[in-house]
Amino acid sequence: LPMIMASLSEAPLIAVFSHTGFQDAADGASHQALSYLSMLSSIPHVDVFALSCSDEAESLMTQTIENFAKDRKAGKVPNSTVFFLGRENFPKSFASGAKYSLTKAQVISETDGHPSVTLIGSGSMVQQAVEAAAQLKVKGIGSIVINLGNHNRIDVDTIKQALQKTQGHVVTVEDHQLTGGAGQMVAFALAQKQVPFKIKSLGVHGEFGQSAYTSMDLYKKHGMDAGAVVKAAMEILGAI
Repeated sequence: LPMIMASLSEAPLIAVFSHTGFQDAADGASHQALSYLSMLSSIPHVDVFALSCSDEAESLMTQTIENFAKDRKAGKVPNSTVFFLGRENFPKSFASGAKYSLTKAQVISETDGHPSVTLIGSGSMVQQAVEAAAQLKVKGIGSIVINLGNHNRIDVDTIKQALQKTQGHVVTVEDHQLTGGAGQMVAFALAQKQVPFKIKSLGVHGEFGQSAYTSMDLYKKHGMDAGAVVKAAMEILGAI
């Protein structure tokens, strides 16, 4: 309700929320936010981001504040911006000198030669996509890893360029319910632009979480860890 009223009243805000998905493992289902994307992404004039690392958080927050101030000075009403991030093993970065944009998805890595599959990670799950890419490389399978960036305004152009190199094969992984989540947003955005693709989406299948020592325990249980990404990639490629 506060986010709806902020947009409706032209009183935009910048918000940061932690405890995404299973990343409050010890406190269990009542504290695990598995519907944050679907709850906020449909509110008009709200941009939603799930952050992958602290460098991205610093860069995008700085850009947001600067743009907010610029719009205010020009008499414009900026969008509200909501950042989500996990709490466990939040890395500093995935690549030195990486550039982050409020409007563009980030290509984190691309295997030399002929990559076979595009791996798209949402927020904390970018780490799992990166680890899966390394495991696939050992198996002789190349990949392109993408950090989704803005979740409710999908950067179709960047994803389309990757899919053209990987024959349309894409695996998405998110710390969220599959219903209304990043995978559905990606698939819908691609379909709307008539981009050919074959997709497997990993996430939570309409279940609550539970208490665990770490989020990794729950990622493995729900088939969202790096190993599950590797399996999904190989299945979509017909390698198993």
